[in-house]
Amino acid sequence: MDRSQIIIIISLAIGIVFCVPTVRRSIKKDKIYGGVLAEAFHYIAVAAYLSVLPAALLGSFLVGPFKLGIPLAFTFLGIALVALFFYALIEHPARANLVVEDRGWTEQDARSSGL
Repeated sequence: MDRSQIIIIISLAIGIVFCVPTVRRSIKKDKIYGGVLAEAFHYIAVAAYLSVLPAALLGSFLVGPFKLGIPLAFTFLGIALVALFFYALIEHPARANLVVEDRGWTEQDARSSGL
């Protein structure tokens, strides 16, 4: 295998390994309503985004910044952007159907806020 292929595999492996805990934390904070397809695009976007830094660093040090490092980093960033676009395309209609109860600022909220 060529150095560039090894760098791509290592960068993707790092992105995939750290993708799982990052996505779990993200889903705890803000639930995904778009179904399995939205979750898949979310995983792909996070994995690609987490692969940007390893690709830039490894590519720059082992091959050269303008030969592989920066172009590979921008490629992973572009993949993350496209995946997030499709995630938003699926997630937006699902969130539009949600019923959100806005009860406003109550006296109890004011007392418990500590302000």
